[in-house]
Amino acid sequence: MRRVLAGLACSISLASATVHYRLSPQPSAKTILVSITIDAPKSLEIFRIPAWCPGYYKLASYQKKIFDVKATDGEGRSLPSTSLDARSWKVFSESSRQLTLSYKVLGDDPGLGFFAVNVGGDKAFVNGAAAFMYADNRQLEDVDLTIQNPQNWDVATSMPDAPDDKFSSANYDEFIDHPIQLGKFTRKKFTVAGVPFEAIYVAPDNTPRCDLTAETERLNLVSKPALKLFGGSGFKKYLYIIHLEIGNFNGGLEHRACNVQAVANSPHLNLDDLAAHEYFHAWNVKQIRPRILGPFDYSSPQRTANLWFAEGVTDYYSKLHTYQSGLKTESWLREELAEQIRQLQGGQTRKAKTVEDASRNCWEYDGFSMGDLSFYTKGLIVGFLFDAAIIDATNGTKTLDDVMRALYQKGKLPKAGYGEDDIRLAINEVAGKDLSALYTKMVRSTDELPYGLANKIGIRINLSNAGRQNSNPVANNEFDVEVDPSASPQAKALYSVWLHRLNRID
Repeated sequence: MRRVLAGLACSISLASATVHYRLSPQPSAKTILVSITIDAPKSLEIFRIPAWCPGYYKLASYQKKIFDVKATDGEGRSLPSTSLDARSWKVFSESSRQLTLSYKVLGDDPGLGFFAVNVGGDKAFVNGAAAFMYADNRQLEDVDLTIQNPQNWDVATSMPDAPDDKFSSANYDEFIDHPIQLGKFTRKKFTVAGVPFEAIYVAPDNTPRCDLTAETERLNLVSKPALKLFGGSGFKKYLYIIHLEIGNFNGGLEHRACNVQAVANSPHLNLDDLAAHEYFHAWNVKQIRPRILGPFDYSSPQRTANLWFAEGVTDYYSKLHTYQSGLKTESWLREELAEQIRQLQGGQTRKAKTVEDASRNCWEYDGFSMGDLSFYTKGLIVGFLFDAAIIDATNGTKTLDDVMRALYQKGKLPKAGYGEDDIRLAINEVAGKDLSALYTKMVRSTDELPYGLANKIGIRINLSNAGRQNSNPVANNEFDVEVDPSASPQAKALYSVWLHRLNRID
């Protein structure tokens, strides 16, 4: 996920599904009607709505939008149901072969929808975590979804599809990680390395102000580097959902084979590195992930010290891949790094809290940071410095890309994710030397980052005013990232490795 400041696909048989969902938008009431039918229910079934949405590390109150909860048996007879707690409902079913729980969800998420459900006029958006309850102990069962749309409404989702607007998922985690766009919107398709992609543009008045062909070509270009880096993906198709209206959030949110972006309906969308960030999450977070982040416990905060890697290193790659795609210049890339350094050095929390602290405790803040210490910002810079350290240690034969590939191969779904210390071990393995002390300094201490590492790859970082009293280097724009004209021939060669990468897009 990334805030902008101013599917794993499957081919299961639908007949094998044991949990059946039905979704019906009700535009005039600004709601959706949801029903869940389970086969062979127990005498007591408990249904729960998640307390948070994967990708956004902050508790939500989705239960407040749910009402008119009812339960029936396979013959349509009412079953006793009651609220168990704020996010849970229990249903008593004695000898029924099926149980159906139905309820309505208010679709008043701001803008065109982002974290929750939005229904209005001729369109609707559904973020699965906000709309679909799960039955206790049945999250691993096969799922199917039937959509009953108003006439002339379209459907876009990254779920595998079948005739009659029916869709399938292998389990609940996968199911709710495929958001659903309904109604009126514009489709644009392209292919990258044989993989089908689609971008859909949703405007409140169905009139995008941008050149959709040009914007889609930019998405095409920025989608190439990650596929080349990893040599494949966990998805068989990929979907960009572009909402051309800002509600209460300006930015993007990743999903398993999809991302959603909320931006202004303007002539130039400027999606490049935002799109690259959310798209890179299809590997880093959805496949390369802390062990605690999948399978999910949706009932409480799931804490990991490694959000700096999940989000910050993803942001680092969004800059690299936007440059690699040909959409931005070399000077843009260096200036983006400089801006992140300005933001980090301009804060005070970094002096008292580590980036691991910020990762673990973001749930109590805004989901993005701890005070003015952002694990996005510091994580990006730490990723850059580890990249430099690996390039230097291997004389340019390895980069941080090799760490990403190693973690992907070792831990991608359905394998368990990485342990809390496995990133350090992977870095050491790729570097061919023990960088544990560097890891401790940058990730587990409040020491200043060793910016001098950049010199090893021919980059000079100007921190001339850092630490001086009565100076404001952030405001004075005095943190610069530039090519070092006095660098040795070896450092200049390593700069070329860093800039072009071993997997560069030709």
